[in-house]
Amino acid sequence: MNNKEKNYNSHAKFMADIALAILGGNKNVLDVNGVKEIISLYLLIPYIDKGKDGQLETPGPNYVVPKVTGNFCDDIKLENLRDALCHSFITTEENKNDGTIHGKYLILDDRAKYNRKEHDKLTCKSGTVCIDTNYSHKKLVELFNEIINN
Repeated sequence: MNNKEKNYNSHAKFMADIALAILGGNKNVLDVNGVKEIISLYLLIPYIDKGKDGQLETPGPNYVVPKVTGNFCDDIKLENLRDALCHSFITTEENKNDGTIHGKYLILDDRAKYNRKEHDKLTCKSGTVCIDTNYSHKKLVELFNEIINN
């Protein structure tokens, strides 16, 4: 197994590590860099507008599910971010406090940059997209405030 495969497999298991820690009552896992943002991104999924085909119907006309639209950041549309979260995983690296980017970015499948059709056409499907964790935190606070205030 090469290093890239090893990292991928390790990152893929990170979500299960987070879930088991929370289910086991380990609230300290929320202090791991990026974990609060990862969980918040998943909690945002129901509110990301996917158009008529991607939203659940409400029980009646007076029931409202707030929706957010637009871009998460410059080259990542919320809709594509939703697809990346639903069809792959998100992770981060340990912050090594060594002046490198380790632990300072959330790492997503490259689906976050492409719609489904564009991604299906890619010959290499092992790309990633990085989003600064501090930016993600601020943007998530903004989006959830938008949901609350709608």
